[in-house]
Amino acid sequence: MASTDRRHVAIGWGLVAVQAALIVGIILVPVGDDWPLPAWVATTATALTWVGGLLIVWAVLVFGRGVTPSPVPSNKARLRTRGPYRWIRHPMYTGVMALMAGSALARRSVGAAALWVVLVAFFVAKARWEEDRLVETYPGYRDYRDRTPAFVPRPRRDP
Repeated sequence: MASTDRRHVAIGWGLVAVQAALIVGIILVPVGDDWPLPAWVATTATALTWVGGLLIVWAVLVFGRGVTPSPVPSNKARLRTRGPYRWIRHPMYTGVMALMAGSALARRSVGAAALWVVLVAFFVAKARWEEDRLVETYPGYRDYRDRTPAFVPRPRRDP
């Protein structure tokens, strides 16, 4: 393994550790009373949690054997452009963001909300770093990136 590859692997696992710390932080913030939790807010939080979890599972199932928590492309992975990858490049990140948004909202804590904002900013930066590796690994990734949004689907424009 070349030193650049080892460096990328080390950075990738460092990013995974930061991501895990942010997720655990959101989950462990004590439930507060920083905002009211009417039924519609509780329902929204629950929906975000379920949608996020289901999106993660769908993305993992479509990705298959090459799935890894590391943002460094696996030798077993292939470029996926079907399932949720047809509409967004990072459905697992989107799923985690939605799941953690629901959790932070339900915790009624400014601390949890602030950690969620940091998590979103972190995913934006992590995705940029990861995409540099993906462009190097998959010849078609640059075109896929240009036509597919990163996190939030948008209506497709057919040429």
